[in-house]
Amino acid sequence: MCATVPHARPIPRLEELTLDEKIGQLFVVGAHGVFVGESSPAYKRLLHMVRDNHVGGFIWFMSNVYETAALNEHLQSESRVPLLISADLEAGMGMRFNDTTFWPSAMAVAATGDASLAEAEGRIAAREARAVGVNHILAPVADVNIDPDNPVINTRSFGEDPHDVARFATAFLRGVQSEHVLACAKHFPGHGDTHVDSHRALPVLDVPRERLDRVELVPFRALIAAGVASIMPGHLSVPALDPTPAPVRGGVAQNPYGTSAAEVTRNGTLPATISKRMLDDLLRGELGFRGLIVTDAFDMGGLTEHVDAGEAAVRAIEAGEDQILMSPDVEAAIAAVKAAVKSGRLPEARIDASVRRILEAKSFVAAAAAPPGEIFRTLDAQEHRDVAADIARRAITLVREYPGSLPMSKEAKVSLIVVSEFPETVSPLPELASELRRALKTPPPVTLVDARTHEHELPQILAEAEKADVVVVALAVRARSGAGQIAVPDAARKLVAQIRKPVVAISFGTPYLLREIPSVGTYLCAYGIQPVVQVAAVHALFGEAPVTGKLPVTIPGFARRGDGIAKP
Repeated sequence: MCATVPHARPIPRLEELTLDEKIGQLFVVGAHGVFVGESSPAYKRLLHMVRDNHVGGFIWFMSNVYETAALNEHLQSESRVPLLISADLEAGMGMRFNDTTFWPSAMAVAATGDASLAEAEGRIAAREARAVGVNHILAPVADVNIDPDNPVINTRSFGEDPHDVARFATAFLRGVQSEHVLACAKHFPGHGDTHVDSHRALPVLDVPRERLDRVELVPFRALIAAGVASIMPGHLSVPALDPTPAPVRGGVAQNPYGTSAAEVTRNGTLPATISKRMLDDLLRGELGFRGLIVTDAFDMGGLTEHVDAGEAAVRAIEAGEDQILMSPDVEAAIAAVKAAVKSGRLPEARIDASVRRILEAKSFVAAAAAPPGEIFRTLDAQEHRDVAADIARRAITLVREYPGSLPMSKEAKVSLIVVSEFPETVSPLPELASELRRALKTPPPVTLVDARTHEHELPQILAEAEKADVVVVALAVRARSGAGQIAVPDAARKLVAQIRKPVVAISFGTPYLLREIPSVGTYLCAYGIQPVVQVAAVHALFGEAPVTGKLPVTIPGFARRGDGIAKP
């Protein structure tokens, strides 16, 4: 077994650190936890970040469990100052770690109505993260999802009611920090009423301050009062809070998401990530937050299209940020910060203030060291999977039902049409098909409709559907970071409108899709494509579990928040 002991040595005092070491503490580098040999360029890069740049931490993206644990152990042993190791675990370990349970979305948790489940999830996520050596969870999402077409938050939010979002987010926070793992509320001051994906461009939230106090800031105030350890500002333009115009770099896309020139926001104001008025004045001054301020990823179009890596880092620190996440050019950013200190633009005392907070955070997680063998005993334990499955079952929401549609008969002939908004090589819902084969006497034919499907293919698909008693339309249409939009493909919309047999549609993603397929007689929301959710949906279809979920959001023109037809 791999023993992960991240804080086996004492944390140095601020006075013991050189200027280079202090500046390095402000940077967090992205990586993937996969096998790398000691002499590989990938591992040498990680070592360079620790030994030469003295970075304060790493953030793991899609990774393997044991490889990540081993890398964390090696990197911690090489770092003079213990590292903060983070991951986006909004939906449990499976959101970033292969072969572990991918938990239901935040909106699914809210659909259960039971905030204790959010707390349980936070506690379990923290225990499992700690076993791998991760001590900083970049969750909960505190955004209030008001815009039904929000392409980046959507089901990552607990819903559209700010007080409900506050209740569930603070419960998740309590669970995480009870395990001496840092939680992080995001994306300040609120990314839920935006129609632009900040991975691609700068969203503008043009609402008055009164609205911000009444909606967006409510969850953040609650989380601060509950003692959240860190807060992540978003790349968000909020003119009511800072009217300073944002510069525009122009030219080709400056980020990995391929932003086109037409997408670049040209009338925006400074994003929150580099706005002193939003961070130092509002978040620290008015709201009284004393914990870590951690930037959203600095390689996102909402920032890169406006300032380069070096200037972005300096402006972020001036604004009040403590950790800079995923600079697109760490070397240039560190050099720019060092030059700003030497020139007097950034007082060293400002660097010291951030480092003190970072060292305090590292002291808090010192108790989170996992003993040898913890991974094998704790990670993805059966009792943890049971909680995830319980959330999935209780989240399923029946928004509309054609009389007599549910429960479905196991004797019925069913045709399964899986809809995805992206080209897929295989169905994105394999567990759904497998569970339907288990439940039905006659295995259902499966048809995949995605962005590649042409209109001339529809007659053949319709002919197959006509052979069935019931057509199940499974919509794997969801928010994807960097995609920039959420929409049912045209071919799928036309197809659903022409089906003459009874249709049971299940949204395995954004719940708002009923607006695009209004002809369906029965519509359920599952709020995500996670395997546990796919299984729960089939249990709901055949009456093997009660249906009790309630919508955490309004589907304009079709359903209100709190709606949901109960099925015993």
